[in-house]
Amino acid sequence: MIITNKDVQIKKTGDKTSQKVLVAGDQIMMVEFYFDKGGIGVLHKHDDHEQIGYVAKGSFEITVGNETKVAKQGDCYYAAKTVWHGVVALEDDSILVDAFTPLREDFLTTSDK
Repeated sequence: MIITNKDVQIKKTGDKTSQKVLVAGDQIMMVEFYFDKGGIGVLHKHDDHEQIGYVAKGSFEITVGNETKVAKQGDCYYAAKTVWHGVVALEDDSILVDAFTPLREDFLTTSDK
């Protein structure tokens, strides 16, 4: 399967946030998250999912467990199952690319499956 980013539909998820489900397999998925300055990925945890993230553009204050750091383009993070994590965008047009395993069914629409 080869995915062309321009063909993937963007979904508004908040006042300063949007997302694209880039690709989903049976057990893994990749999602692109778009943030304007001040956009928040609320502090949360997954009981059943591991998550890795890559800062593709811009910068974020990222919290994973008890650690909080500023991450810029090229930086990444890992959130194991049950570990609290969240982000705050520090500039407009910031982008995170996250991978989840197993995939997040709650992010999928019928066209993504």
